[in-house]
Amino acid sequence: MKRKSQSGFTLIELMLAIVIGVILMTMAIPSFVNMVENNRLATKANEFIADLNVARMEAIKQGRNGYICRSTNGTSCASADDDWSVGWIVWIDADSDNTLDSGELVRSHEALTGVSFTGTDSGAGNIASMQYLPTGYRDISDGGGSTVTFALSTDNCTGNNARTITIIPMGRANVSPASCS
Repeated sequence: MKRKSQSGFTLIELMLAIVIGVILMTMAIPSFVNMVENNRLATKANEFIADLNVARMEAIKQGRNGYICRSTNGTSCASADDDWSVGWIVWIDADSDNTLDSGELVRSHEALTGVSFTGTDSGAGNIASMQYLPTGYRDISDGGGSTVTFALSTDNCTGNNARTITIIPMGRANVSPASCS
């Protein structure tokens, strides 16, 4: 009688495959975590850029001043500080009284968790709000400098995974990678 050949793995072959798999995973996981963190920051930066563009475009479209400001509750501007991770709102000053009234709120963004998000004006220091004129330009008549810079990074940022958002007086915003501080 012929003997049937057995197919399969021996215990040693299985153990060797597991060891190789663990080594490969150990090398791949840090890169994956880094990629996820990088994509998370890119998403947050793009959300902020989108809201800046909404404030600017609505100001142009409606012929009124458009604002973006820090907001802790999603319905009113927060006091002067540079911490934008608390959230922000976009609103259009429909009645030209420089205050947020009922019906002027366009968009709100909730607080960001696990990130540092600060804003500074090159001429005025910390920035809690920005105003777009009906021309689409950023209002710098209140002593503001030529650029506004926002720094965005995660709490455990490493390498060049931070983001810098720069807004020039003409109202255009630019996102660029930055090193973690």
